[in-house]
Amino acid sequence: MEADELKKGFAEKYGAGPEPGIYRAPGRVNLIGEHTDYNGGLVLPVAVDLSTWAAISENGTRVARIFSSSLNEETRIRIDENMESVGDWSDYVRGIIFGLKQITGKELPGFDLYLTSEVPVGRGLSSSAALEMAIAAGLNEEFSLEVGALDLIRTCQRSENEFVGANTGIMDQYVAYYGKEGAGVLIDTSEPSHRYVELDLSGYELLVVDTMVSHTHGGNEYNARRRECETALRELNQNWDGSPLKSLSEIEPGRIEAALSVLPEKLADRARHVVEENERVKQAADYLEAGKVNEAGELFFASHRSLRDLYEVSCRELDFLVEFASDWGIPGARMTGGGFGGASVHIVPETSSEPYHAEIKEEYRREFGIEPEGFFVRPSNGVKQEPEAK
Repeated sequence: MEADELKKGFAEKYGAGPEPGIYRAPGRVNLIGEHTDYNGGLVLPVAVDLSTWAAISENGTRVARIFSSSLNEETRIRIDENMESVGDWSDYVRGIIFGLKQITGKELPGFDLYLTSEVPVGRGLSSSAALEMAIAAGLNEEFSLEVGALDLIRTCQRSENEFVGANTGIMDQYVAYYGKEGAGVLIDTSEPSHRYVELDLSGYELLVVDTMVSHTHGGNEYNARRRECETALRELNQNWDGSPLKSLSEIEPGRIEAALSVLPEKLADRARHVVEENERVKQAADYLEAGKVNEAGELFFASHRSLRDLYEVSCRELDFLVEFASDWGIPGARMTGGGFGGASVHIVPETSSEPYHAEIKEEYRREFGIEPEGFFVRPSNGVKQEPEAK
């Protein structure tokens, strides 16, 4: 996507006028640290070179006119109406308008918004956070709202939680803002804070393989896992002799057996995954900085086994892709994203990336009768206003 293409589409839709501001926000691949973000834990995502683009301009009315070229759908929102969920994709925009008004105490002017996206929907790459951040950052800049980074991130998260109904943590929006080319973003979600992990992947590529099994987060098993973790935390604080915990991530690895002994088996499994996954994130960050790709890859496989067996968010299609990776002998692979379908991430040697890509697609098609989509991604920068914009 080029800014000039977006400007052309905007002009065709809304007519000649002031040139719109152009904003781009990336999707993400979470390298390791799954279902830990809403448990106050550690995650290591990268922003990727697939983005959602937004062209925004004030229109002199009290109406937001919004067009998605990816969906070929248009919607209109009265800026001064009470913002409530209506159950379609416009809820992302409604939630952001509502959140920005809450933070600033200001009514936004009416605006025209033209959207297009390269990030596949429902495939574990957080197309929703890319959409939210492109819109929120654009409105913030175009209308000089002066909302700070963390408030902008939280506005996007609340839009997804409260308007869309997906009870996600802060990771996706955080990396959409703070992503850095060539680096992972090691996020401590309890604060939140981050440091960059310069990835030494020389000789390797990151391949995302999409199962083509769609999943949604609102009102489903994803939210059920979060409720289970909340229940586990509540029961721990009522029944064990340790200090009160703010999150499952505060369980010290050395005390995990004592802590989990007071929980029913299923809740103990969920909590064990969180504690052990946090340790894997720390180790993987150190290995990837040091160029120890094989060691990091083993942690990828271990993470997937935990997500499959303890957290129970994998599926047959994801397991097939990870088992294929293990049988092939590549350094590491795991499901990425919320699970129940979606995508897997693979660390593949450059020398065999193309034959590996071709064979995994062929074997998956033979097994499931579905042609999976695979694409190589590079760690990239977070949200930005394009230089061609006004």
